Amino acid sequence: MNRHRSRWRGLLVTALTTALGASFLGALPAAAADPEPAAPSALRSKADGAVLQDLTAHGKVSFWVQLDSQADTSAAKKAATKAGRGRAVLKAKTAHAERSQRGLTALLEKSGASYETYWISNTVKVTGDKALAARIAARSDVESIEADDTIPLPPTSEGSQVASVDRIEWNVDRVNAPKVWDEFGDRGEGTVVGGIDTGVDHQHPALAASYRGLKADGTYEHGYNWFDATRTCGTAKPCDDQGHGTHTMGTMVGSDGTGNAIGVAPGARWISAKACTPEGCPREALLAAGQWMLAPTDADGENPRPDLAPDVINNSWGADSLDTWYQAMVQSWRDAGIFPAFSNGNTGPACDTAGSPGAYTNTYSSGAFDNTNKIASFSSRGPGVDGTVKPNIAAPGMNVRSSAPGGGYAIKSGTSMASPHTAATVALLWSAAPALRGDVAATEAVLNRSAIDVDDTTCGGTADFNNVYGEGRLDAYKAVEAAPRDHVGALTGTVTAGGDPAADAEVSVAGPTRATLTTKKDGSYAFPRLVSGDYKVTVTKFGYVTDTAALTVTDDGSAVHDPALAVAPTGTLTGTVRSDSGTEADVAIKVQGTPVRVSTASDGTYELKLPVGGYRIGFTPLNHCAAAVGIVADVAAGSATRDVRLTSRSDAFGTTCRQVAADFPAGGTKLGIATPSPAYTAVTPPFPVALYGRTYDKGWVTRDGQLIFGYLGLVENGPMPQKAAPNGALSPFWDRLTMDSASGVYTAVRGTAPHREYVVEWRDMLIARDTSQRIGFAAVLSEDGTYTFHYKGIDPSEKGFEQGTGATVGAESHDGTEALQYSYDELSLRDGMAIRFRPEGHAVVSGTVTDANDGEPVAGATVTVTRGTATVGTATTRADGAYLAQVPVAAAAAHEVTVAATDYASASRTAELGSLSALRTETALTTGAVRADTEEGWQLTVPAGERRERTLTLTNEGSAAQYTVAEKSGASWLKVAPASGTLAAGGRQEVTLAFDTTTATPGTAYTGTLVITSRSARKPSLSLPLKLVVPAYQQGVDAGADFASLDALGDAWSADRAYAKGRFGYTGAGTAPTYTRKDVAGAGSSPAQQLLRSGREGVAEYRFDNVPSGVYQVELGFAEAAGTKPGTRVFDVLAEGAEKVPNVDVRLESGGARTALFKSFTVKVTDGQLNVAFDAVSGRTLVNSIRVTQRPDLKG
Repeated sequence: MNRHRSRWRGLLVTALTTALGASFLGALPAAAADPEPAAPSALRSKADGAVLQDLTAHGKVSFWVQLDSQADTSAAKKAATKAGRGRAVLKAKTAHAERSQRGLTALLEKSGASYETYWISNTVKVTGDKALAARIAARSDVESIEADDTIPLPPTSEGSQVASVDRIEWNVDRVNAPKVWDEFGDRGEGTVVGGIDTGVDHQHPALAASYRGLKADGTYEHGYNWFDATRTCGTAKPCDDQGHGTHTMGTMVGSDGTGNAIGVAPGARWISAKACTPEGCPREALLAAGQWMLAPTDADGENPRPDLAPDVINNSWGADSLDTWYQAMVQSWRDAGIFPAFSNGNTGPACDTAGSPGAYTNTYSSGAFDNTNKIASFSSRGPGVDGTVKPNIAAPGMNVRSSAPGGGYAIKSGTSMASPHTAATVALLWSAAPALRGDVAATEAVLNRSAIDVDDTTCGGTADFNNVYGEGRLDAYKAVEAAPRDHVGALTGTVTAGGDPAADAEVSVAGPTRATLTTKKDGSYAFPRLVSGDYKVTVTKFGYVTDTAALTVTDDGSAVHDPALAVAPTGTLTGTVRSDSGTEADVAIKVQGTPVRVSTASDGTYELKLPVGGYRIGFTPLNHCAAAVGIVADVAAGSATRDVRLTSRSDAFGTTCRQVAADFPAGGTKLGIATPSPAYTAVTPPFPVALYGRTYDKGWVTRDGQLIFGYLGLVENGPMPQKAAPNGALSPFWDRLTMDSASGVYTAVRGTAPHREYVVEWRDMLIARDTSQRIGFAAVLSEDGTYTFHYKGIDPSEKGFEQGTGATVGAESHDGTEALQYSYDELSLRDGMAIRFRPEGHAVVSGTVTDANDGEPVAGATVTVTRGTATVGTATTRADGAYLAQVPVAAAAAHEVTVAATDYASASRTAELGSLSALRTETALTTGAVRADTEEGWQLTVPAGERRERTLTLTNEGSAAQYTVAEKSGASWLKVAPASGTLAAGGRQEVTLAFDTTTATPGTAYTGTLVITSRSARKPSLSLPLKLVVPAYQQGVDAGADFASLDALGDAWSADRAYAKGRFGYTGAGTAPTYTRKDVAGAGSSPAQQLLRSGREGVAEYRFDNVPSGVYQVELGFAEAAGTKPGTRVFDVLAEGAEKVPNVDVRLESGGARTALFKSFTVKVTDGQLNVAFDAVSGRTLVNSIRVTQRPDLKG
């Protein structure tokens, strides 16, 4: 197993074997020998405290090893171009890393440790224990060992709207970017900005066109343009699971051409490396992202291209503490001619709070000011490392409106928002002044001297250079104006069309400098300072034929070009726009590079009148279930038709949505949610709920418009997905809501299984930020795994929070890694709207499982769905037997659904499942129902050396079932036959239980448990109590009988006899036997009948001599002959001189003649003789049977 993972391993091989040459490899010096393990002091001196604590606490941890040398990149200074400098840095860095890390990696390979190398800063990430760390620390080439920590994402706060200026965001206007656009024709053309952040929504309308990965045909090339260092996006395309990166990129380059002028350099293109997630920015991801920025690679991480590195990298991240671990990275960028822009931190207003890397001497960091030009309270103050004044400059960072994932916009505050202004200004500078491109130090000097000084020395410094504002407030226009542009000249002219001035024509120049501007009202234009050289001039105006010309700008000269534009022939393009929701009204249609903006009619149709030519036309639906699409269309003279199909937006799971026509649902049961509390309550839907492949039995309904099945979190709304709680949520309207007496949250259940719906209705809710606005909305969960959001009470005349400008609408997975966000903080909802979400590529299998014998639910049954040999889904039945499994289906195919439960026979069925299929199965599982004919068990008294048998009858009212019968502990005194077998459905089995006292000791008692096991799910095990008493003495007497007998249970009864000393027998004057030939009721079968047919009258006492001391059970049987009336014969029974049974009236108590009456009691004997006396009250005494048994199991 290869435990070594190197970033761009192929890059090292390629760079060293081709760029350096084989002979160079052969000349590398030998690596230092692996040293002996160091004394603990070496580890203590080189490892930081956190590493030592982790190693002690956890044994094996990940840590960073910093080598003690850095590559010599001086060769980069000799390169004539920025791309050349990048190649020189890459060559030096990779060669040095391979050479200097060789000894360390040999040690790690020998130790079997997992490690990852980084050439950009000559560091290695290692996973190992304390012993390995000590060996590493002992190496002379190791400078330090540092903890593997994650840098928290800088906190930003939600802001409030600040008025724009001429449809341009206040912050963009404040740095004078529009003046650069207008006067210099410079929007950053020809430059590339990079961002290391949380990622970017590359399809956002304000960012889509400027993504370098967008090709001319509308397809994408994400290699070299996008890198996910966190490996969390799940796909090859860009993503942003937090929103921070989309916001910062928007401030740099964002513009949708329809009024959202959010970017400082909208002509620049962008690339991005994702190194941060909602949980923070791991060190390894930041290193990998920085490495990639210096030399972007293809989609496989191979074939690095330093020539494709960005001009400037924005880094709106950092730690609160000063840590120089990223300093080598920053220096690599500078050496390669890449400008390093950083935020300065958000832990102000105290002094000495600058965060790193912003506080480094080799970074250019930005503080934040607000729309009144006042420094933000949160903006961190300097000084920085080595007393350096920090921040370097201040830029707008309060209430900055920019792009948000999902196509919307958000207002945020933080120095994260300030740094992008500075980075984009560098793009403007390098576009306008090519001589500056790649010269980081000269660019910093231009920014510094053009900044607007602000006197604030509260944290040190001077009036024009202090630790609050740095050099002052950023001014892009002054910076471009101050850029060193020797050998410049001018280009002026007037554009006409049909003899009249052509206002708003676009004039672009391409040569030593790239610039674009538009003509004034009189058709004039002017590029006052262009670098001298040859240019191609292109003039375009919608409706006219494009004019191109070649001309030369000379030093201090003024070239003139006055083009006359000819009217272009026109054609008409018509069509209908459709989506899965049907024809789409109000789709915004934008013809790129033209002022044409139209929308589809109510029936989805459109018409475009355009000059003949080729166009890229964008279609952006108001319905957020559909994705914006672009087409390339050739317009010819006359008319043509081009229908457009909008694709459905989908998340990685396959969730899509569509707008549907549906009545608003009403809840009926009011939940206990109120203002101020409780803010949420638990609910249990009537059926299992499927969401992103998981099944839930309960959830929480919140006041703020969410139904949460995963992790509960009561927080401000944010974009989806995000790993922070809440997760596993449906959010029909996630916003801060409040309630009054008219408000309420209600639930209801509609329909019957398997088509039930669970309704949660939020009724007349107040929006907390503006309680004059109310909204009603609902979520309806269907048993088939779909769910629908409904809205009512939205005033169409108001464009505010009711329409969703402060809410998140969508659904998210249990771990926050997948979501279909319909909208986030944007105008997206209308009265009567219903949005149905469907898990495409998935099917739902549901049903109930019951017991075939009793029809009752089976809980805990396992339902397995397989396709071929692959298991695609499982579910477990609830207490009510219900289950639901949401399973992936690639295409319609046969699936097997198997239901299994302990002690039940499994059941299977095969059905075809396709996308959005809903299969309902009602399964009755068969099982045995083996029962015993008794629940009381057996208690036997068997004298030593004897054997008794009893019969256990088993029956089975269920399906055929195997059974076993055994004494729980394997008692030797019990034999069972048959001990196992199979009982057929409706079958019966008699089992013989043999109680054997052959080896038993007299005067002992044995207890046990007879266990009957079977495949009978309801009662798979029956336990019956057993007691075997082996008496030291037992004597049964058949009173009045002349002969001995055995009863039906095998117990012996002796013939009656008169007492003789040393033996047993009766006493009394004039006793006489009685006998009847007729049956005695209640006496059982013969020979037990014989015991009560005979008897003896006039008995005074039965004596039993030579009995052991102990407790005895005395059992008496009585039966009156015919003709005796109640009250005629009454007597008391005494034992050992104590009365035990008073006033025995056999005729009265038995209820009739020749009817059995039994009496039993215990008595303690201590004198060796047991006396049972009969004392007549009226008439003569009567005894039919008597048995005395010593009971070792009883206490007297």
